[in-house]
Amino acid sequence: MNLLVLEPDEVGERLPRSDRRVEHVRKILRKKAGDTLAAGIAGGPVSPAPLGTATLEELDEKGARFSFAPEREAPPLRPLVLLLGLPRPIQAKRILKDLASLGLSRIILSGTELGEKSYADSDLYLKGDFRRPLLEGAEQAGSPRLPAVSTSPSLKAALRVLADAPGARIALDPYRSAGPLGAWLPGDGDDSALLAIGSERGWTARELDELEGARFECRDLGDRILKTETAAVAAASLVLSRLGYL
Repeated sequence: MNLLVLEPDEVGERLPRSDRRVEHVRKILRKKAGDTLAAGIAGGPVSPAPLGTATLEELDEKGARFSFAPEREAPPLRPLVLLLGLPRPIQAKRILKDLASLGLSRIILSGTELGEKSYADSDLYLKGDFRRPLLEGAEQAGSPRLPAVSTSPSLKAALRVLADAPGARIALDPYRSAGPLGAWLPGDGDDSALLAIGSERGWTARELDELEGARFECRDLGDRILKTETAAVAAASLVLSRLGYL
């Protein structure tokens, strides 16, 4: 944990001893009452997300209480939107944590024709319970600004949502690929991007037609087959690098 990230309503309130942040501050950082540490207040892509200093006002067997002094706003998120076929719920949590660490601005988790339909019935997706992995990614990155995360029932519905979104458009697919993603360069004036990655079994021909109709260019990650969580992080990192952020 490189940053203590508090929810807005947690400042000045007692956090229970079982809270993982309290345990980290106590056992790993070895802080005591009166000590300070770098902190931030969780916010979204456009809502306030201040960075500053937290003071450990109380620490006992029941828990801890922190005050917070804001100093500046967290830097903006990266202008990269990821459209991702629904991964396994346990994978999704790891993916969201890593993508939040990278600073993506928006993530849409979409049903696909080849995706496992039962995933959509998990508590993670039904309840939209994405907050904890996003917060863990923010703690790792040292920024309390969290990406916007939503779900879509299908690729077609997701593409309607993104119809007017600006930026270069790339979809991962080894069969219609115009070349490796590592060789891709944004066009003149492209300072943002949309990246589409299918489910574990990829895209159908019909979905690829839909993506190409929505101005997505197909690229690949070489001749090795990667897990969804690896592909998502690798592809997002490559695109962020080409946009000048890594």
